Amino acid sequence: MEAKFEKIRRQANSKLENQKLYARTLIAIEETIREQNGTLSPVAYFGAIMTTLQATASENEVTGALLYLLNDVFPDLPQSVLRSKFNDIMPILEGVYELNKDQQPVVRSIIGCMQELLANQDASVWSMPLAKKAYQMLLILSANASPKARKAAQDAVRSILSRSPPPCTVHPAANGTAEFILRVLQETTKSDQHATQQILALLRSIIPYWPPNQFSTLCQTLLQLPKFNNIFLTKAAFEVFETLFDAQETDIDEPKFAALLRSICDMKPAAVDDRLLPTWLMIISKAYPAYAKVNSGQCGADIATVFSVIFNDFQQESRSYKSIANCLIALLDYCVTDDMVAQASQGIENGVTQIVSVVESGLGVHFQPAWVQVMMVQQALFKRLHFASSPLMNGCVALLGELRLSPAESYKEQLDKTLGAAIATMGPEHFLAILPLNLEGNEGGIGRAFLLPLLKTYTTNTNLAYFVNVLMPLGDRLAEKGQQAKDREMELQAKVYETLVNQIWSLAPGFCDLPKDLCITFNDSVAERFSSLLYSQPELRPTVAQSLQYLVDKNQALVRSAASDEDLQKAYGVSKTQAGENLKHMSKFSVNYLAVFFNVYSQIAAAYRGFLAEVIKSYLSVATPQDVNSTFKKVLGLLSQALESGNTTPATNDPSMPPPMSHTMLDLAVVMIPYLDAESIELLYNGTVTSLLGKEDEPPLQKKGYKVLKHLIDSPKGRQVALNHIDELQSKVLEATASCTVSARKDRIKGLFSIVQILPSSDLHFIPAILSETVVSSKDSNEKTRNVAFSLLVEMGEKMKQGGVVKNSKLEGLDETVPDAPASIGEYFTMVTAGLAGTTAHMIAATITALSRIFFEFKDEISADLALELLETINVFVGANNREIVRSALGYLKVCIVVLDDSLLGPQLVQVVDSLLKCSHQTKNHFKPKIRHIFERLIRRFGYERVAEAVPQEDKKLISNIQKRRMRAKRKKAAATNGDESSDEEDNAARQSAKKVGAGFHDAYEEVLYGSESELEGSDDEDNEMISNVKAALAAKQGGNKKKNQKQDADTFIREGADDTPLDFLDRSALARITSTKPQQKKKQSLAKSAQYNDEGRMIFNESDDSDSGDDSDGGEEVDETDYYMLAQKSADGFVRTEQNKIRFKKGGKDVDDDDAMDVDEESAKRKKKKAVKKQYELIGKEYRSKRAGGDVKSKDKADPYAYMPLGKVIKKKGRSKGPRVTFTGRVKR
Repeated sequence: MEAKFEKIRRQANSKLENQKLYARTLIAIEETIREQNGTLSPVAYFGAIMTTLQATASENEVTGALLYLLNDVFPDLPQSVLRSKFNDIMPILEGVYELNKDQQPVVRSIIGCMQELLANQDASVWSMPLAKKAYQMLLILSANASPKARKAAQDAVRSILSRSPPPCTVHPAANGTAEFILRVLQETTKSDQHATQQILALLRSIIPYWPPNQFSTLCQTLLQLPKFNNIFLTKAAFEVFETLFDAQETDIDEPKFAALLRSICDMKPAAVDDRLLPTWLMIISKAYPAYAKVNSGQCGADIATVFSVIFNDFQQESRSYKSIANCLIALLDYCVTDDMVAQASQGIENGVTQIVSVVESGLGVHFQPAWVQVMMVQQALFKRLHFASSPLMNGCVALLGELRLSPAESYKEQLDKTLGAAIATMGPEHFLAILPLNLEGNEGGIGRAFLLPLLKTYTTNTNLAYFVNVLMPLGDRLAEKGQQAKDREMELQAKVYETLVNQIWSLAPGFCDLPKDLCITFNDSVAERFSSLLYSQPELRPTVAQSLQYLVDKNQALVRSAASDEDLQKAYGVSKTQAGENLKHMSKFSVNYLAVFFNVYSQIAAAYRGFLAEVIKSYLSVATPQDVNSTFKKVLGLLSQALESGNTTPATNDPSMPPPMSHTMLDLAVVMIPYLDAESIELLYNGTVTSLLGKEDEPPLQKKGYKVLKHLIDSPKGRQVALNHIDELQSKVLEATASCTVSARKDRIKGLFSIVQILPSSDLHFIPAILSETVVSSKDSNEKTRNVAFSLLVEMGEKMKQGGVVKNSKLEGLDETVPDAPASIGEYFTMVTAGLAGTTAHMIAATITALSRIFFEFKDEISADLALELLETINVFVGANNREIVRSALGYLKVCIVVLDDSLLGPQLVQVVDSLLKCSHQTKNHFKPKIRHIFERLIRRFGYERVAEAVPQEDKKLISNIQKRRMRAKRKKAAATNGDESSDEEDNAARQSAKKVGAGFHDAYEEVLYGSESELEGSDDEDNEMISNVKAALAAKQGGNKKKNQKQDADTFIREGADDTPLDFLDRSALARITSTKPQQKKKQSLAKSAQYNDEGRMIFNESDDSDSGDDSDGGEEVDETDYYMLAQKSADGFVRTEQNKIRFKKGGKDVDDDDAMDVDEESAKRKKKKAVKKQYELIGKEYRSKRAGGDVKSKDKADPYAYMPLGKVIKKKGRSKGPRVTFTGRVKR
C-alpha cells in the first residue's frame, strides 16, 4: 500500500487531471489524519476515507478518487475490520454504483473493494441477502460490463471462489455461480453469441472451483455450442473443455465420461482447420489421460480408434503437424497400459498392435510431408513398448533402414534419432538382426557401417553376450583382413579396416552399461581379452578402461537407488539383488585387474593416465579389504626398492614418457588411501614423514610426499593416525620448513591446512610456528599458492577463534618461562602484526597483505580499538619509500574503506588523506591511478565536501580534478543508461557482498581489492588489464550477478590502418597492429566545420581531388613527434623491424615489400621513392559551370549545356594515345 501511495503522491503536479485529483485527495486525507494525531495506518486511511465518502455527494468527482484510494487500502486491512464493517460499507458502495454506472474508473474501483470485502467474509455471511446481492452484481458485470470492468469483475469472481471460508471445501457461492453461468449460456447462445463468449471466458477461469455436482450439466451445455457453426464460439468451448480436463479431479461417472469423450470425438475439426484443430487436439490429449485414471482398461481399448483417426491427418496438408504429434505422444504415454503391451508381445491382437500397424504405415509416401512428426511419434512408441519393441516394431525398423540408405536432409536427423530409439529399446542384437552391418562383404548385402556411430551413442542396458560372441569375433576378423591388406601394401584399405575395428570396440562401453547377463557372460576368457587389449592396444585403453569401470559403477549406482525392485526390474531388467550379485562377481576379478591396471599405469605418461586412476578406484571399492591391503604392501615394497635404488629422477624431460617408478607408486598410493586399513595407513604415514618431506634434492618426490600427507589427513582413518602422532607430525613438518622447495610449496601449504583443521586446542602453538611461512606464501608468484595461503590464514584464524591455549614455551627460540597465551582472534592478529617488524620489505608487504585478508574475514569479531590501531599502523606504511610496501598498504586501505564502519573510519579521514597525498608526492606517477581510485571511493563514501576539507590547500587542485572527472563520467553514464546513476548502488553492493563471504572463499575479498570499478573518465592505468581479468573470472564464478549493461573491457585491440582496410593476419607486419591498450578513435570533423565560405558567406565546394581541409591525409592517430617509439609504431612514415633485425619503412600507410628491406648496419636510408606524379583531369563542360549556383547556365552564342562530345575524340584506333581520354564521370584525362 505504501509503495502505491508513494507513486500517487508524486503525481500531485501531473498534467493529467485524474492523476492530479488522486494525489491531492490522498494528501488531504493524510493531512486530516495527522491533524487528529493519528498514524498513517491502513485502518486510519480506511476511517478517514469512509468518513469523507459519506459526507460527499455521490456524483462528486472526489467520490471516484476516494474509491480509488479505498481500493488500495482494502487489501491491507485486517480481516476483522472488513467483517465488522461489511453491513456499513456495502450500502454505500451500492449507492455510489447506482449513480455512477457509466463512470468506468469508479465501477472498477467498486469491483475491487467488493472483491476484498466478499472474499474475507465467513460462511454465515453468504446466506445473507446483502452478500448474495453484491455477488450477483459482480456476476452481472462479468458478463455485460465494458471490457476493462468485465475483466476486473471476472478476476474478482475467480478470487472470491478461490478463497473458500473454512471449514468449507467448496465456496458457498459456487453453486449460485454455476446456475448463473448455465442460465446465461442457455439464454444468450442463440440471441447474443458475443455475450456467450464473454461468459465462457469467465467459465474458463473458474473451472478449478466449479461444483462437482454440476460437471455433467456443464458438459452437456458445452457440447451444444459447436452446433451453431460459430468458429469463435466453438474455439471458446474447446478451451473450456481443455481447462476442464486439465483440472486435478472431475466428478463425472464413468458412463457419462465415455459418452462425453465420444461426443468430443464426433466434433473433430477438419485437418486443414488450423484454428480449431490444435485446440481440439489439446482437449483429446488431456481428456483421455483423465479417462484412463477412471477406467484404464476401457480407455486402452478405445485409444486405437482415436489414434488412427488423428494419425490419418498427417496425410493432409496442414500447419498443425506438431500439435498432432504432441497429441499422439500424450495418448501413447498415458493411455497404453502395461497389460496391453504384454498381450501384444505374446501375439494377442489388441489396441497396441493396431497402433503399431498405423504408425508403420506412416512411412508411406502419402505421409511424406509429415515424416519428421511421424518419426517423433515412432520414437515415443519405441520408448513406450521398451523391451517389447521386438518383434512388434520389426517392420517399422526395416522401413526406417531403407529410408536411411538415401535420406533427405529435412528428416535425416529425426531418422537417426528414431533408429537410436529402436537400438536403445529393442537392443542391438534384435536391431542388427533386422538391419545387419554387412561389414565383411561376404553376405552380398548392403553395408551399413553408418550404424556404428548410432550403436555407440544409443547402446545401453542390453546383453553383453552379443558383443562377446558376435562383435568381438567380427572385430578380430576385420583386424586380420586389415593386417593382410597392410602386408599387400594396400594402405587405404588397411586404414578402413583399422577404423572399423576401432568403431566396433568403441561399442564396448554401451554393452557394459548395466548388462543383464553380466554374471553369465563375463568369464575368465572375456576378462583376459580385455586385459590383453590394455597391454597391446594403447589407442583402445581409454575405451576398454571405461567399459570395465561401467561394469562396477553402474551396478553400484543401482544398489544405491531409492527405487523399488519392481520399478528397477521394469525399467532396466535388473533388480538390486542382481546388481549386488554382479558386484560380487566383479570382485573376483578385482585383484588380477588391479595388477593389470598398475602395470599399464606405470607405462603411461603422467599427463595421460587420469582415466586409469578412476578405474582403479572403482575396482578398489569392490575388492576385499585383505586384497586391497596386500596389493598396497606390494606397491609399498616397489616404492621402497625404487627409493633405495636411487632411480627417482626422470631419464628425460619428455612429457610423453612415463615417470620413474617411485613417482608412479606414490601416485598409486594416493589413489589407494581411502580404501586402506589403519595398519597400511600407519606404514604409509611413517614412510612419508621420515623419507619424503626432507627430499630437498628431489623436489618431485617432496611434492608428492606432501600430497600423500594431505590425502592421509583428509581420510577418516588417516586422520586418526595423524592425531595419534600429532606431536611427531608437527615436529617433522617444522623440521622440513627450511628444506621445502619452490615446486612443493603449494602442496606443503595444503598439507599445513589439513593439519590445522585437525589440530587439538592444546597444540595451538603450531600456528605461530608456521605463521611466518604462510604469510610469505601469500606473496608467492604462483597464484594457486597464494590462494591456498589465504585459505590457511583464514583457517588458522577460525581455529584461534574457537579458543584454546597457545603454549609459547614450545616455540623455537623461547624458553620455558614464557607464559602461555589464551587463544583468541585478537591474539591471532597480534601474531600476524609481528611481521610488520620484519627486516625485509617483502616480509612487511606480505604481512600487510595477510592482515588485509584476515581483517576482511574477521572484521566483525575484532574489537574497534584493534581495527583502529591497525588502520593507524598501516597508514604509516602508506607513506613508505618502498613500492612493494606501499602497494600492499594501499590494498589494505581500500579494504578498510569498503568494509569499515563510518564511526571508525570517519575520525581517521584526515590521517588517511594525508598519507595518500604523501604517497602521491613520493611515488610520482607509479601509484597515481590507485590513489585516485581510493580518493574516488572516499568521495563516494563520505561526500566530496568532507573529503575536500581534509585536503590541504596546495592539493585542492588534485581533489577538484578527481571530482570533475567523476561527475563528467557520471553524467555520460547516466545519459547512456537513461539516468541510472548506479555508483552508490555499486558501492553499497560491494559492502554488502563483503559481509557474505565464507571462510576459505576469496571472491568477495578479491572483488573488494581488485574488482571495484573506477568511474573516472579516462582512468586507464597499468592495472586495468589485471582488474578486468579478475572481474571476468569473478563474473564467471558468481554466475553473472552483475548488471546486464555492465560490459567487460577487452584485453586486446587491433589498431586500424590509414585506409581503414581490414587487418591482414597473413601479413608479417600484422603483429605490429595488435595492442593491449585501446586505440583512440579518429575524431570525425563535421561538415559544417570543414566547409569553406566566400566573402558573401556562401558555401564553397571544392571539386578537385586534393582537399584543402585540415584533415590528416593518413587517417591515423595523432602521435607526438617527440615520442619516437609511438611515432615508429603509428606513423604512416614509421618503420618496423623484421625477424632478421632489418628495418622496413612504411610509405603512404603501406609497408614496402621485403625486397626493399634494408640492413641497419650495412645500408643507409638514402633510397627514396620518387613521388608519384598526380594525374591531372580536365572537366568537360567547365565553361558552362555556374560560379554562384549549383547547376549549369546557358551562354550566348554557345550550344546548350548538354554532354556534347566529338566522337572522333572518343573512338580512336587501338594503340593511339594522342588526345585526351574521357572517363565515365565526365572528366578528360590528359
